[in-house]
Amino acid sequence: MARPPGGGYIDPDDAVIPAKGDRMKRFVLLGLLLASSAGAFLPPGNALTWWLYRLESLTSNTLPGTLPGSFVISCGDDSPMDGLCRLITERSLPPAGFVLFDLPGGQRMTAGGMIAGEVLSDDRFQSRLGATLHTHATLARNLCFDERLSIWTGSDELPPETFPPFHEGTEKGRHLYVDWGFLSWETDPVRVSAGRIPQMWGPGRFTQLLISTNSPALDMLRVSLDIGSFLSFTGLLSSLDSDSGTYLVAHRLDVVPARNLRIGLSEAVLWKSEGLDLAYMNPVLPWYPVQWNERIDDNAFLAMDALWKPVSGLALYGELLIDDIQYENTGGVPDKLAWTIGADAADPGTGLAGVLEYTRIDRYVYSQRRPRNYYLHDGRVIGSGLGPDADRVTLSLGSATLWPLALRLTADHARRGEGTVTEGWPDSVQSGGAFPSGTVEYTTGAVLDASYFVSDRLEAHGSVSRSWVRNLDHVHGVDGGGTGGSFELILRW
Repeated sequence: MARPPGGGYIDPDDAVIPAKGDRMKRFVLLGLLLASSAGAFLPPGNALTWWLYRLESLTSNTLPGTLPGSFVISCGDDSPMDGLCRLITERSLPPAGFVLFDLPGGQRMTAGGMIAGEVLSDDRFQSRLGATLHTHATLARNLCFDERLSIWTGSDELPPETFPPFHEGTEKGRHLYVDWGFLSWETDPVRVSAGRIPQMWGPGRFTQLLISTNSPALDMLRVSLDIGSFLSFTGLLSSLDSDSGTYLVAHRLDVVPARNLRIGLSEAVLWKSEGLDLAYMNPVLPWYPVQWNERIDDNAFLAMDALWKPVSGLALYGELLIDDIQYENTGGVPDKLAWTIGADAADPGTGLAGVLEYTRIDRYVYSQRRPRNYYLHDGRVIGSGLGPDADRVTLSLGSATLWPLALRLTADHARRGEGTVTEGWPDSVQSGGAFPSGTVEYTTGAVLDASYFVSDRLEAHGSVSRSWVRNLDHVHGVDGGGTGGSFELILRW
């Protein structure tokens, strides 16, 4: 039987048997399985991801610091969120549509997928169509393989909303991509994965500052180590551009001093090298002093984050990214910092939930003196998609009271200055300037989403949105925005 962090265990019927001294709760997180161990996860951009975070606030444990992950969630039978919890559990497990082979030695391969069609209207009518093939195989003891292919077409050269654009080609017509594909090997407490694996580090609900799914999934070697239920380590080495020899390394330490508190410490370096650089490929070495003293032109980051649940149903979180800090500043050079604070809450009795989050990213964050070291992958920021020289506040409210109908209303307000990643890090830059800089673009938006899960295989999603833009494209006095809507039908197989 599997033992979840913090005590208790899971019996074959998925019933929770509490550890001695624990009180039985109507709403319990049964277990957490990282993507590298289970080989499956709730895909980034899935509508259920919003609810997964809300459900975390109700549990006695915290989610891991590196997501996506695979989760098993249980709700009390009287909870309006029970059906929602069960669906999240099913969607995060390996596909089970078809069994391709099932051998006596334990080797097994399954396949599944979906077909999605979407129509939407903003300034003009658009249509999109796509399909996926998701396969999962247990190849040997402790060794598994997971891959998803997607093919789609769209009149606006974009995939359906359910297909996060891990890659966006420039050619017109059909698009065929490997969304992810990796081998993983586990022998407790070590997990090793190799391949294309989407990553999301930190507790941010609407954006993550160090590593997010804003850019295409990274091709990497990833190692994880768990030390009991209170300490976990994750390290990765990724090739961003093999032609130019651009690499990214990152490692993270998650400390869980109490079941309701998780603290994360991370470090990342992006650099260009013509060969192996073992100074950065050593996952346990602190890289900042190496970069500062030996590799001064490389782009290094430090990050700290924490999530605390003071009471059931409420989670408070924050993240700090240090791109550059002037601790011996003699020339008036500004710091390059980014931070996020937020709170989310959920009530299982009513099926209501909500989250409030604020993010600020200083100018020049993610940038660097040398263009080859900009914090980009496929032209997109590896960290927050908000980008530098900007801030945003987001409020999102949802209801599962009418399950299988789930509703969500999200409103945000963003300010964007004229700074970009590609403007570099000029030697003449001085602190004291306005934030955001230059002519500020102000964007306010609201979106009402509705999802109806007709059955295990059929679901429908619709949305209505409205946006208001002032100083469009940083031109003073020019306004923009508009109203949009979409409808998407998904058939899973």
